[in-house]
Formats: sequence, structure tokens, C-alpha cells
Amino acid sequence: MAFEADGGQAAPDFSIGSAMGAAANYVAMGGLNAAAIAQVSAETQKLVSAAKSGGFKITEEGVKPLLQAVRDMAKELNSLENKTVLLSQAPQLGDHPYGRAVAAHDQKGAAQSANSASAVIGQFRQVVLDTEEALLRASGQYKKKEQDTVEALDRLKG
Repeated sequence: MAFEADGGQAAPDFSIGSAMGAAANYVAMGGLNAAAIAQVSAETQKLVSAAKSGGFKITEEGVKPLLQAVRDMAKELNSLENKTVLLSQAPQLGDHPYGRAVAAHDQKGAAQSANSASAVIGQFRQVVLDTEEALLRASGQYKKKEQDTVEALDRLKG
């Protein structure tokens, strides 16, 4: 059974301005799950849309600390992912039917369910990437990043 936040807890603020901070705080409280990520993702998509339409702009200088925070979060997610890789393996609980059944159940809850650590980290990683895209678009740096990525991929091919 995956962990679900207590329904009596105060709901975090997932507004555009505090989506990343709210998610980080929610992680610290142990309540991050697929539903919370979906809320954060929806707010992040609003940010991306606003940046695409020109409704959200920021200077290159002003965006630097925000990009640094987003990139630091990406590094944190990589670290968390490395720490949770063992969750994808079934625990060794014996070679009898009950041990195998419990091990399969534990593995499914830890690494395969919608609220598993692996799934939530993957979903949160997408939120972080979308946030970076919004910030780069808002500061006019997105096309340069796209060009740099294409050039890097071309160099790998050739």
C-alpha cells in the first residue's frame, strides 16, 4: 500500500509562484504522491503556457537564481533516484509461496505503483524540466538551449 497524506493536513499552495517550493516542502513532509505531482504539474504547465505566449517574461539576469534552484532540484532528484534504485528489486523473503507473494507486493508498492518513489520521482523530474523550459522561454534563452542540444547531438552522431 502506497503512502497517502493524511486528509486532515492543510493543503499546500501549488500556485505558479510557489509550485517548486511547495512540492519540495511536501517531499520533506513525506506526503508527495502522484496526486500532488499532478497538481504541481498542472500549475507548471500554466507557467510554460504563459511563457510561450509572452505573458511571463524575465530578464536573463533575473532568471539566473531561479534556474540555479531548478537545476539544484534536478541534482537532488538524481541523488534520490540513485538511493531508491534498490526499491525496484524484490526483497529476499524466502523461496516459499508466502515469501514470494509478500516480496512481489512490497516491490510493486515501492517501485511500480503510481505513488511509488520511482514513479513520483519520474513525474517530479518532468515538472522540473517543464519549469526549466518555462524559465528559459520567459528569459528568451530557450532557442539557444535547443540549438546547443541539437549541435551536441550532431557531434555525437558524427
